[in-house]
Amino acid sequence: MTQTKPDPKGAGARPGDGAIDSRALFDGRSEVIIRHDSNEYRLRITGSGKLILTK
Repeated sequence: MTQTKPDPKGAGARPGDGAIDSRALFDGRSEVIIRHDSNEYRLRITGSGKLILTK
């Protein structure tokens, strides 16, 4: 059995699993806009560190 070492940056993703670390996505901001088809969604980090997605 092969064990993987923890990512020192805390990403927790293995290459090819499609995961994106939230720190890379937000890049120091507390909110990002995601466009999907013709809709815009707002993804933000709350004061307690949770994520909220609204349309």
